Amino acid sequence: MKDKLFLIGSLLAIIAGAIMTFFSLSLEYDSPMFVIMGIVLILLGFIVLVTGYTTPSVSQGKEGIGLSYIMIVASILIIVGTLDFEALWILMLIGGGLLLLSSIIIWPCFCCTGKSKNRDKVIGVANAHDNISMVELGRRTGMSIDVVRDIVYDALGKNHLSGHMEGDTFIRSRPTATAYSTPSTTTTEREIVKVLVVCPFCGAKNEQGTPRCHNCQASL
Repeated sequence: MKDKLFLIGSLLAIIAGAIMTFFSLSLEYDSPMFVIMGIVLILLGFIVLVTGYTTPSVSQGKEGIGLSYIMIVASILIIVGTLDFEALWILMLIGGGLLLLSSIIIWPCFCCTGKSKNRDKVIGVANAHDNISMVELGRRTGMSIDVVRDIVYDALGKNHLSGHMEGDTFIRSRPTATAYSTPSTTTTEREIVKVLVVCPFCGAKNEQGTPRCHNCQASL
C-alpha cells in the first residue's frame, strides 16, 4: 500500500487543483486567486508525480509517505471547500496553501537529502547481516522490495557493498583473514681456529703471529 500512497496523494492534488479551477470559473463573481492557484496546483501535481516516480527510494520512504498524507488531507480540504464556497472558502485556501508548500519547498528538500539517506540506510542494514532477503530488508528500512533491490544491485555494481545475490537474498562476503608469518632469522656462526706455534727453545706454545715466546721471550 505504501508504494501506492504517493501516487494517490499526487493524483488527488491534481484532481483538487482541477476542481478548484473549474469551480472558481463557474462562480458568478470573479475569483482569479483561486483560478490561478488551481492551475498552479495542477502543474505542480504533475511535477511531483513524475519526480516521485523517478525517485522511488524517496517517495516510498518515510518522508514520501508523510508528504503523501499531507497532500491527501490538503486535497480533501479543497474538495470539501467547494461544497459551500461562501462558508468553507477558507478550507480551500488552507488546502491550496498546504499543497503549494508541500510541492515547492518540502518535496524538493526531501528529494535532495532523502535519496542518499535512504541509500545509506539500505547499505548499512545489509552490511549488518551475513545474509538478508529483500523482503526483510524492505521491512527493516520501511521501503518497498523493488526499491531496496535496486539499491542493493546498484551498490554491488559500484563496490559499495561486498557480497553477492543468491535469488532474492543478499549474501555478505566475510573479510578474509591474512596470515602473517614471522620471518625466520638464520644466524650463521663462524668458527675461529687458532694456530699455535711451538717455541724451539723452551717448547712453549704460542699463537701464530706472536713475535716473541711468552715464556722465554725468544724470537719466533
